[in-house]
Amino acid sequence: MNRAEPIITTARAEAYSASLLRVLAWLLTLILRLAPIGRSARLRDWLSRAERTAESVLFLKAAALHGPPPRRKLHPRSAAPGFRRVEARRLRLFFRGAGVRARKASPLARVIALIEALANPQRAVVYFLKQIARGLHFGRLIPLAPPAYALAAGAPATADGPDTS
Repeated sequence: MNRAEPIITTARAEAYSASLLRVLAWLLTLILRLAPIGRSARLRDWLSRAERTAESVLFLKAAALHGPPPRRKLHPRSAAPGFRRVEARRLRLFFRGAGVRARKASPLARVIALIEALANPQRAVVYFLKQIARGLHFGRLIPLAPPAYALAAGAPATADGPDTS
């Protein structure tokens, strides 16, 4: 029987981490050089992109430690009558629990927090491993209104005539 290959290797996850550290070092020098302009919109965008990337890299480290995914049954493509499938739009809440971002902090403190999170990834990796063990579900079923024929068929039959009381 063939062994399942891991989604990502530990060496590749470490390479992503090293690449991100290089970007964070560049961002840190940019912040230190341009201290008076520390509140620009472009800098905020770069910081938020770096934070998202750091969360993703830490998730990849956890996925590399977890190993290959288990074989699962295929889920049906269509939902049952009266339900529809939707993708979860709250994926950022999945990453929020890792505690990587330093919210409402100065740009310098945010970059330093990211560097610390990449230098000591144990807390975030443990969080992501726990989430992986529980099972990742990025979609759900939501109920819809039943079809009109189902309502008409289930209506109770009236007596011989209309109620004239």
